[in-house]
Amino acid sequence: MQNPACSLIVKTHAFGDALLATPGAEGLIASGGSWRVLTGPSAAEVWKRLPGISGVTVAPFPPSGTAGLLGFLAWTAGNAARLRGTDRAVVFHSSQSVRRWVRFLTSAPSRSGGSRPLGDWESVERIGQGDLASKTYARIAGVEIGDLRPRFKVAPDEEAWASDTLGPGRWIAIAPGGARNPRDTVRQKQWPAARFGEIARRAGSHGYRCAFVGDAFDRPAASAAAAAAGVPVLDLCGKAGWGMTAAVLARCSAFVGADSGAAHLSTAVSTPAVVLFGPTSPEALYAPGLVSAVRTSAGCAPCYSNEVFRGCARRKAICMLDIDVDAVWASLGNLLNADSGS
Repeated sequence: MQNPACSLIVKTHAFGDALLATPGAEGLIASGGSWRVLTGPSAAEVWKRLPGISGVTVAPFPPSGTAGLLGFLAWTAGNAARLRGTDRAVVFHSSQSVRRWVRFLTSAPSRSGGSRPLGDWESVERIGQGDLASKTYARIAGVEIGDLRPRFKVAPDEEAWASDTLGPGRWIAIAPGGARNPRDTVRQKQWPAARFGEIARRAGSHGYRCAFVGDAFDRPAASAAAAAAGVPVLDLCGKAGWGMTAAVLARCSAFVGADSGAAHLSTAVSTPAVVLFGPTSPEALYAPGLVSAVRTSAGCAPCYSNEVFRGCARRKAICMLDIDVDAVWASLGNLLNADSGS
């Protein structure tokens, strides 16, 4: 079978989800042909760094509010003709609206996630509740993947910046916020900032320095965690893009944080990670062995996989509060001892 001349990978959002799709995308690239990516702003940084991608088209997706929707429709109308040369599309989504949008843009046959095809132009791979996302994306792509670790290439200048910023010493990266992506904000995934501060305090007493990572949204949590720590910390929240953050993570002995883009990024750069889980499931989002999972003891968890969060059914959202500092510190200690060989 001859490889297509121009094919399209579609994964619009979010950053962490896009990382999970990179092993499957890498398999498509290895199969031959020319591959482009259609994505949104939150995930573009992932695809611009994946070797073998011939180009990245960034759409204003997902739209938010009336102005966002109008902008999205205008973009769609203006770009449909440019994407009509696509021979086939691989759509790492199950949403019918996304799949129909891609069909409108490209008029190409596609492989997608979903329970049934939307037409004779589409084949689908059923996505089961709780299925490991990276394996699902590989099935949609129709490729076999041995290494499910996300791919994210750090540039030499970013490595140099991280080296200059951190300087000497032993470091631990902490993401005190998280819990937001372009579709929704899930504060139920957050752990109390004061508890992250306590982890930083204990790390300091063991000779480690701590770098807080995240975006501007995480600054209040970082400030509260720093106040609770009572020791000097390096707060990079909102001050470093994804590439710089990846370079910082790569220089750290370990990462600690809730399920988030930063947690997925730590696995991409092979930094040992302690990840806290309340409403989400590690089995659905992280390949075996990539993270040390600390789970809530709440019997109702996990309550969602990889869709828009509908909110806590019990209206209390206390599952993350059931994770105590001692459990997180013990898990972190195991990683640090393994890293030091003791």
